[in-house]
Order: sequence, then structure tokens, then C-alpha cells
Amino acid sequence: MLQFEDSYILIATAMILSLLFALFIYYKDPRFKESHFSSRVFLIGFRFISLACIFLFLFNPKWIKAIKKVEKPIVVVLQDASSSILNYEDSLYYKTEFVHLLEQNNQELSKDFEVFTYHFSDSLYDGLDDNYIGKHTDISNALQTIEDQFYNRNLAAIIVASDGIYTKGTEPNYTINQLNTPVFTLALGDSTVQKDIAIESVHYNEIAYLENIFPIEFELHSNYNTRNKKRVQIINKGKVVHEEWVNLQANQPLKKQVLIEADEEGIQYYQINISTFESEKNTQNNSFKIALEVLNNTQNILILAAAPHPDIAALKSSLEVGKNYKVKTSLFHEYKEDIEAYNLIILHQIPQYSTRNANLLKTIKDSNTSLLFITGKRTKWTTFNEIQDLVTIKTNNSSEEVFPILNENFAPFDLSKNAISFIQSAPPLLSTFGEFTKNDYSHWLFKQSIRGINTSNELLVFTEKEGKLIAVLLAEGLWKWRLYDYQKNKTHDNFNEILQAISQYLTLNKDKRKLRLHYPKLSIQGDPFKLNAQLFNDNYQLIEEAELNLQLYDDEGKEYHYTLSNKGTNYFRRLNNLSEGNYSFTLSSSYKDEDLIRKGTFAILAPTVEQQKLEANWDLLQKMSSVTKGTFIVKEQFSIYAEKVKEKTSKEPELYYIKQLSDLIKQKAIFLVLLLSLLFEWALRKRLGTH
Repeated sequence: MLQFEDSYILIATAMILSLLFALFIYYKDPRFKESHFSSRVFLIGFRFISLACIFLFLFNPKWIKAIKKVEKPIVVVLQDASSSILNYEDSLYYKTEFVHLLEQNNQELSKDFEVFTYHFSDSLYDGLDDNYIGKHTDISNALQTIEDQFYNRNLAAIIVASDGIYTKGTEPNYTINQLNTPVFTLALGDSTVQKDIAIESVHYNEIAYLENIFPIEFELHSNYNTRNKKRVQIINKGKVVHEEWVNLQANQPLKKQVLIEADEEGIQYYQINISTFESEKNTQNNSFKIALEVLNNTQNILILAAAPHPDIAALKSSLEVGKNYKVKTSLFHEYKEDIEAYNLIILHQIPQYSTRNANLLKTIKDSNTSLLFITGKRTKWTTFNEIQDLVTIKTNNSSEEVFPILNENFAPFDLSKNAISFIQSAPPLLSTFGEFTKNDYSHWLFKQSIRGINTSNELLVFTEKEGKLIAVLLAEGLWKWRLYDYQKNKTHDNFNEILQAISQYLTLNKDKRKLRLHYPKLSIQGDPFKLNAQLFNDNYQLIEEAELNLQLYDDEGKEYHYTLSNKGTNYFRRLNNLSEGNYSFTLSSSYKDEDLIRKGTFAILAPTVEQQKLEANWDLLQKMSSVTKGTFIVKEQFSIYAEKVKEKTSKEPELYYIKQLSDLIKQKAIFLVLLLSLLFEWALRKRLGTH
């Protein structure tokens, strides 16, 4: 059967032209007028066949051939080759006799079935295996791969030899429902419950800040009632930073939250331990190691003022109470340094009427640094309206006292009840009198109350534009609030809380390092270690043409050198097959005579997830077989599992046709037709004496 890609009308036209050309030759040529009619018909036919074949080749038609195929029913054997199989007392049996037993039964099955054998752990691999070194067990992935591989094939049965413990992927029965194939399960291991204590469900933040408190949450599990209290410890660098004694009840998880102070900068490793008991077989799950990065989160704040003002001292004193703030103050016209190193710039009554240092104002406006405008009598309102678009103010430079109205639905951050009470009783600030126009802001914290009348005019507003946070306080006189707080409460705590909450929001997640890294602090042996980096120039624009080199050091001091690859502005390196242990590294960048260096550490842990449970999950295997109408087979019946498969599985072969598509020009028969037509035409013309 022929299949054409071109229009059938075009092909029919070509055939007609072939016939007309043949007719033209043998009816118009005077040499054939005396020839017998039948001779001319044969000549026209032979010429037509030759031309038609040649035209067909030009259209490149496809020849479709149906091939009959008989396929024996297929049986797939999946052997669990993860390391959990060696957790049981009969582990030697699985490394020796069991593999031979599988081969013998598969040979018996091959008489009636086509047998395919695979072993699996985190992925699926060809053949059987007696090493059992898989670091994860993903049963659902193995089943899904078989479904994809044998789709529309005569798949009669699947045999899964496993202990039923899966440590990766989805619950296998979700995949089983899609197979529509009986699953026979060989129950490996031992389902007898062993007394055990374990640490599970560990949660923590990967980043903490120096001299701050961070939480570690975890659960303690026991499958029996412990008579004696168990000791729980958290250890950092050999030092016990937390210790307590607990009682555990059978199958009643004990949730714990421990607060730890981050007292050292850098990557910190903490190990959670719970004491074992004398006969405990599984001690792998009695400890859990975590890693987090402690950052010296010093936020650099620059306060620029139009002129000396008591607000400046109040702001500086309040912010410096926080451990994470470093504050610098300067008169605006005197400041000559860079601004990009700062996380927040507070502009007090800037822009001013003076044009001194005008380029600095443009640099600040164009930077990515967060801004807080505090307006006052010296503010030049026309310029103020131009450099920010949160609000527009039209005024004749007159002022009036305003009280704050707190927005109870303000979302970005919360204030304590004491701070809220303080705001509601605080003395007035001095704001400009004029016409307010709301432009484009996201949140407001305060509105203005004037002489006891609540207005719709904003007092403190916030917005974010292209990752840059901006706030505007339309008043001066914050020093009065600080003084009032001390007079009323004998502390500055409420005033400090308000200012630090505003500053913390405006400085949130502003990483000013030019060379930034992202990598896992802990990895499991066998998993790839991935390091990603980004490089910024002085204007904090991403660079994509730099050279980044990695020097890696292991526990023994051996040094390894790598160069990072990049896709655009993202630099990366993937390291495979790192051995268990602690590693340190130095990442150096070179771009336009500027060299930057970042150092870090990480640890590669031994894979223990397969050793977390010592009891086989036979319930899962029984369910897999029950749902699919297969058979759950225990160790005593392993030697005859081939018979059980034959009993429940159809042995009928499947007949189907495969359509094979090939180019017509590759068919020898068409060349034979062309050759014979030309030969017969030549022979007949020679006989007629017209060749």
C-alpha cells in the first residue's frame, strides 16, 4: 500500500501526463504508423509504466507493509536491590541462594513466557543484582517505568521481590491501579516488630542570625512504653547546648521545640541524640544531624539630614539598640562616600532647597537601596514630588500638629500591645499643611488626626517597586516620642520597637555581598552536590562574563580544583561521587581586575535512610497483590513461585500486526518493474526495426 505526502490531484496529473507523453510518442511518430495496433498499445503501456515509476520516485511515496507478529505473554521480575535488604538476620541468604532461586524460577517461566528481569533501588536497572547497595527504594518509579516500557505489549504478570519499605517516591498502590496487570509479591525480610526509639520529623530554618535565638523542632517516637527516662541532647562542635530527660509512651509521639542561641558565625552543625537501650538493634535513627548557616546580619543604615535636628539623635540611638544595626549619620551636603554598601538610607528633610551635592540625590534615587523619607520644614516639595511617586503634596510651607491614627489591618509587620497603646497616647508630630494626593503605595501604617478630627491624609506609607522598598513619613518631631516614652515608662522600649520594626521591614533580605552562593550544607553520599553562584558589580548588576574557580578540601587536606560553568548570569558546578566526610571550599572570582573570595563548608553524610526501619512492610506487599489479583508469596514458597504465576496467568500468545513504513525507492520490486518495462519496450522496438 502506498502513502503520499503530496496531493492526490497532483499525482493523478503526473500520471495523466505520463500517459499523454507515451501516446504522443507512438501516435505522432511516423515510424510506427505501419505497426500493428496491438504493438503500439504495448509500446505505449511500457513507456507509460516507465514514466509513471520515475514520476512516483519524484513524489517520494512511502510503502506501508503490515507484518504479522506473534508475541508470547510477558512476565517482568523486579528485584529490590536496596541496602535495607541486608538489615535482616537472613541477609546472607539474599546475597547467595535467593538470586539463584530467582534465576531457576525465571528459567521455568521462560518455557511459557517471555521473561524480563530488572533490579531497582532509586531507579530501574537491567538484570538481577546480589550487592544490595541501593541508597533509596522507589517502588512506584520501578512500576511506572515498566508500565511505560511495556505499554500496549502482552504484559501478563509482574513479580516484585521486596521488603515493602519504600524511602522515595509515591505510595506504590497509586501506580498499581494504572497497571491492570496481576502483581505477585515475594515477601523479603522480617515483619516482626523490634523495640525501637527514633527521632523523626525534624524541622529547622536553614538560616539563623548571630546572637539570635532559633528553634529546632522534632518528634521522639517509641513503639513500646519505656520504663526509664531517655536522655535527649543537642550537640554543636562537641559541646552539649541542650539536654533533658524524657519519658516515652508506646506509639505516642513526643513533640519537642528547643530554642538555641546562635553564638558563632558560619555553617554550624548540630546533632540531635536520644539515648539507646541495651537490646536496641536499630540505632541509626537515634541521632539526626542538621546544618544551618549563622549570618552576621548587620544592617548598615545611613541617615542623611538637611541640617542638625534632634530627630537624628533619636533615630540613631533607637536603631543602635538592635544588635543587627550599624548606623552612620551625616549632613547631606557633606557626604562623599558610596551608598551601595547600605541596606537603608533615611533622608531627613531631603530633598532640601540647597542644590549642593545634587548628584548624590540622583544616585540615591537610581540605587536599589531601601529609602525612608522624613519630611519637614526644610523639604523642597516640588523636588520631593518628582523623586517619589507614593504621594504628591501641594503646600505653602505652613505646618500643623498631627496625631497618628494606627492602621489595625497593617499586614507587613506586627507591633506589641504596649507599642500600640503608646502610639495611641503619643504627642503630636509636626506635618506640613496642604493638599494631599494619593498616588501609588501598598500599605499605610498611620493616617493623620488634626485637632481631634480623623482625616484621610496619610502620615506613614510603604511601597515596593522592582524589589526596592520605599517609605514616606510626612512629619518631623520623632524626638518627642522618644522623650515621652521615657517620661511615661522610664524606658525607650516602645519607641525603639516601632523604629526597629519599620527598619527591619525596609532592610528585609537585602544581601549586599557581590559574590553570592547557594548550596546544600548537608548532602547524602551518592547524591550530587550542586553549588550555584551569582556575581554583581559595584552597581549590583549581574555579571555573566567572569571566571569563577572552586578549590575544594576534604578531611585529609587533599585539594581539588574546579571551574564553574555558567548560563548567562548563573554560575554552577555539580560534583558527583563525593565520599563521606566534611569539606571546606574557597570560591574565587575574577572580573576586570577585581577579585572576590567566599569560603564555606559542607558535609557529606553516610546514607542511613534505608536503615531507619528494621521491620519489613508486608502489609504493603499484600495490598499490592490483593488489589491486582496476584499472590502474596512468603519465603517458604519462593522455590515454587513460578508455579503460582502460571496458575493465575494466561499463557495465550498475542497476535498483532505491525505497520512498517519505508520509502518506495528502497523497494527492489519497483526497480524490477521499471527495468522490465524499459527492456520490453526496447526489445519490441528492435523487432519492429525502430529502435
